[in-house]
Amino acid sequence: MNFVAIPAIHYSCTQLAALVGQCFEGYSIPFSLPPAIFAQRFIAEGLSLVDSCVWLDSEEPAAVALITRRGASARLAAFAIRPQYRAQGMGKRLLPPLITTLRDKGVRLLRLEVIQDNHPAVALYHSLGFTTVQPLYGFQGAKAVEGEAHALQDIDPLIVVRKAVCESNATLSWLTDPLSAASLPARAFEYRNHALAVIATHMETPQLRFIYVEPEYRRRGFAGELLRVLNHHFPGLSTSVVVPGAFAPLFERAGYSRLALSQYEMKADL
Repeated sequence: MNFVAIPAIHYSCTQLAALVGQCFEGYSIPFSLPPAIFAQRFIAEGLSLVDSCVWLDSEEPAAVALITRRGASARLAAFAIRPQYRAQGMGKRLLPPLITTLRDKGVRLLRLEVIQDNHPAVALYHSLGFTTVQPLYGFQGAKAVEGEAHALQDIDPLIVVRKAVCESNATLSWLTDPLSAASLPARAFEYRNHALAVIATHMETPQLRFIYVEPEYRRRGFAGELLRVLNHHFPGLSTSVVVPGAFAPLFERAGYSRLALSQYEMKADL
């Protein structure tokens, strides 16, 4: 098979969303989004259509890779192969040239997330030079909440992003970094003047993106209180499976349950 790599910029958002869904068909966690939500999500994550890639076998799309970028860092946001091309070593064949191209374009750090139980994929990324950074978890609050909820003040999400972004660091995963919320449809809240939260509204149900407590008020219980109050206002509030393992105890103490699915964050220096 002679595969030809085509930059994703040659595809419309509708075509690309459909293609990603086709390539993830039959995976343990199917991935399919309507074009509008696909665009909102990946644009907020920093989607680079120039760096993202579709591989063709003759005229037939065989695989797709979505790349998001921030400066000299990039992320393999999605990589999937259509069912008829799997189990043929395609990942090890297609990804190295893509990684080389990214390096030639100035990318110095490449990140990704992979489901922990997807052992072939984990082994593939290790063989390509990726190392495991940290585990990532998802959480959900209780759906039945008793008692009266404390007040939350609605504020502009950009206020929260601007406060938090100066402290973005390597401990945060790509999707918990405040930069991911800068252009995402969202609501933001202030609690007791010093604790802040951003909740995405582009999906069917609200989803917690990140919380932020002003430095001088940390280690006083503000973060746990905020998580509990948010779950009162949004019963069953959940996160994506992107919460760094270091923050798991915080969510668990606040009464959130860990989701069954977990991931690894991995990185490679280019």
